Amino acid sequence: MRYSENIADSAKALRAALPLMSRQRAALHPVSYAVWYEHVVSMNAALSRELLALTEDGRCLDEAQTWSLYQRHIAELDEDRAVHLSREVGHALGGVSDCTEQAGHQVHHYARALAHWQSALASAAPGQHTQVIAAALQGTQDMQLAVSGLLARLELTRQEVARLQQEVNRVRNEALLDPLTGLGNRRAFEKALAGCLRSPDAGTPVAPCLVLGDIDNFDQLRQTLDDTQLNDVVHQVAKVVRSVAQSHHVAVRLEQHAFALLMPGAGLHEAHLLAEQWRHGAGQVGLVGLDVAHRISLSVGVTQLGRDEPAQRFLMRAHEALLASRAEGRNRVTVLPSDERFAA
Repeated sequence: MRYSENIADSAKALRAALPLMSRQRAALHPVSYAVWYEHVVSMNAALSRELLALTEDGRCLDEAQTWSLYQRHIAELDEDRAVHLSREVGHALGGVSDCTEQAGHQVHHYARALAHWQSALASAAPGQHTQVIAAALQGTQDMQLAVSGLLARLELTRQEVARLQQEVNRVRNEALLDPLTGLGNRRAFEKALAGCLRSPDAGTPVAPCLVLGDIDNFDQLRQTLDDTQLNDVVHQVAKVVRSVAQSHHVAVRLEQHAFALLMPGAGLHEAHLLAEQWRHGAGQVGLVGLDVAHRISLSVGVTQLGRDEPAQRFLMRAHEALLASRAEGRNRVTVLPSDERFAA
């Protein structure tokens, strides 16, 4: 789930976001709210950096800039689905707004009626008090009926918002998966990597580890196999990495023949062992019609996150380890530690 804030925190974020949204040239809609919400709760550093740069010196966001920020830093839905869900959310929010406005009118009307009844009681002649009290009771009952109706409408709207939230989560989850293998895709990798970079264990023996795997001689396989066979090879290698990965690991397919496995908390020794299991398992992949000269093999690179290390350096060292495995004959695992003290 992308958002884990409770109702009180969400309400606080809304109060903080609305004044900021109202200063922009973009309309107040769910996409605009999503951008400013993620900024005020400090959950999306890349978004906040760009947003602050765009609004420095008193500049305001327009519609195009707002949608661009949303699509690049938040959106995990296809455009048509995003528009559809935005309309539904807008309709649901409109229902809440209507209920709120109606409740305001009812409260204002009831307050005036109370003032009238109070005045009438004060000035009533003997014997007229009963009539005023009866009118007050009837007015109170009418108010109770109106409030009950509003509460029923708000409950329906709450259920609709909950349904939409489930739908958004479902579509977002699908958008994080590679359709061929069922592994995570590059967006899923980037989200998981961002979490690893915030790990308090960075630079320690149990810092997050990254394992990169690449199917060897893939261009030759492409010339030998048809698309169905090639996809089957990729699918089987993905099954191997899924089988060796633990539940808290993040296995993804980065490109057609390139995979990655993020291990949020592990030593290099553990990562090395898992990488060897993956390489060995990939070597067992068989395919009807695939001759011995083109058996599947996997080159693997392993590294560990250093203290205060940026993503680019972390990824580059893992890639260098992978390139070293290729250069040394392929079908092997190379480990490049960020700190020799923690070498596998």
